[in-house]
Amino acid sequence: MTENNELISYAMDFVSYLLSKVNGINRIILHGSVARGDYVEDSDVDLFVDAKKNIEKEVNKALENYPKTKKFQEWKFKGIENEISIIIGNLESREWRDLKRSMMNTGIILFGKYKSEVEKVNHYVIFSFENIKPNKKRVLVYRKLFGFKQGKKEYKGLADEIKAIKIGKGALLVPIEHANELKKYLHNIKISLKLYDVWSDESF
Repeated sequence: MTENNELISYAMDFVSYLLSKVNGINRIILHGSVARGDYVEDSDVDLFVDAKKNIEKEVNKALENYPKTKKFQEWKFKGIENEISIIIGNLESREWRDLKRSMMNTGIILFGKYKSEVEKVNHYVIFSFENIKPNKKRVLVYRKLFGFKQGKKEYKGLADEIKAIKIGKGALLVPIEHANELKKYLHNIKISLKLYDVWSDESF
């Protein structure tokens, strides 16, 4: 299986090519499975291109032409030709808030200004979801989140799996890298919730 550092180098070579063809890029961030290290052999290389102006046409043209370059052919000879998947947008906009959350602890900045303050703290999200009704639904949700016992057997809940901490009735403190997983589950079962970003210099 391809080494993680090789895929990151592959991504960096594309970024170098992209920057030679397109102006107006503020940052390029590697995210997803390659950045986290839990990729599989044919995983996409996920990049977020942070830009305030519309450069989609130029970026897509560069992406289309990159396989014609000598550098790409060298990677292909090594057996590395993973698809490069690009999102283009303003990372500070509300549209990309959830993605920004997930990238803060696991994303790798390949180009742009490095914000050192992100490294100094641990980022968490507080999930607040009180007053789940009807009662039957609340019981099912709580069993899924916090687990349950059946006879002598104990079943762990999602909160244990994602290292979430219960901080009150209907409130969980969730590490940023697992926030999207919990949010997706609660949205799928139509639970109304509020999210609050918090930072701490301690790891819980």
